[in-house]
Amino acid sequence: MNVITIIIKPTLSCNIDCKHCYHAPEERTGVVMSSGTLEKIIRTASEEYETVWFVWHGGEPLMLPLKFYKEAIAFQERYFGKASHRVSNTIQTNGILIDKKIMSFCKEKKINVGVSFEGPCNDILRERTADVQKNIEMMKMGGHMFSVNATICASDTNDQLRLYDHFIKNDIALSLSPVILSGSAAAGMIPDADGYADESIRVFNKWLYDTDADMPLLPHMQYLLSALGDPSPSDCAHSSCLTKWLSVYPDGDLYPCAKGCPSRFRLCNIAGIEKISDAFLSEAMREIFTASIERREKCSSCSIFKYCNGGCSIDALSEGSMSENGGNSCKIFKKVFTHILRTTEKIIQERPDLSQYNKFVREAILGKLINPKIVNTN
Repeated sequence: MNVITIIIKPTLSCNIDCKHCYHAPEERTGVVMSSGTLEKIIRTASEEYETVWFVWHGGEPLMLPLKFYKEAIAFQERYFGKASHRVSNTIQTNGILIDKKIMSFCKEKKINVGVSFEGPCNDILRERTADVQKNIEMMKMGGHMFSVNATICASDTNDQLRLYDHFIKNDIALSLSPVILSGSAAAGMIPDADGYADESIRVFNKWLYDTDADMPLLPHMQYLLSALGDPSPSDCAHSSCLTKWLSVYPDGDLYPCAKGCPSRFRLCNIAGIEKISDAFLSEAMREIFTASIERREKCSSCSIFKYCNGGCSIDALSEGSMSENGGNSCKIFKKVFTHILRTTEKIIQERPDLSQYNKFVREAILGKLINPKIVNTN
């Protein structure tokens, strides 16, 4: 299936100054995406791809008025068809500007909402914690579907279990990820790989046996599915994402990733191409392919290579070189995923009483036992 994820950054401006932002302060200009650029992205995507996942990112995407997103959905309904299953949307926000009108619109148009927030540890990297907490309570009271994405730095590496208790115990879906050295992030913010991985494993072990857990835990759930042989990739950082992900900046410039790529990896501008795939023919993309292939060749003998595809090219770049492996992201994934893989294999082999596990694990294991011929195709 011809599928792409397009991360649209309609503005790089923000209403707070997160210490680990992908974008340096000088990048956060007042440029706002024009209606013409917005329409061309959506039109060209509809003409070339069977399925498109639009992720609205930034900066802070809700700095733009609600009418911008109403126009975006109108363009999608025009070019993809009304109520089309070919298109989906997620807004990734810091949560400060969320209100009832926005959430009502997201509910009506089936737009997922992800809130970047670290709960009791939020003040370490972000601002206006009380405002976000208030809006989270509003969304819970209103029955709105949303998830929280917590970014872990050196200072709260050992607080991952605390965050688990704060969110999962309150029926809020949680995703945990480490800070990477990009944009505003300083070297001192990067968590120790072994420390982060050890705590991440403890969180997984708690979630595994938490029969009251009514929400998934990411990326651990994705890793478990991958270990079971789910043919879909575990997450963007451990899949062959090149040419399957694209980031659009406010001025229409295209980059291969949303993680604040250096300017030399600008592919082109949407105004200068008629097909989105033309962006992947650029010299910048050739450089990324060359370095990524070199890194993957070095990784190919690793026992878990088929599960990670050599990791994320932009993560590798942030850790030193796109053509090299063995950085923080590699160490963390290898340690966490190997633990989850061994745990999963043991459950499949021993077939213990599944009632001791949370419902997500039970359903995934049962699916594997019922259909054992599923083969991982990553």
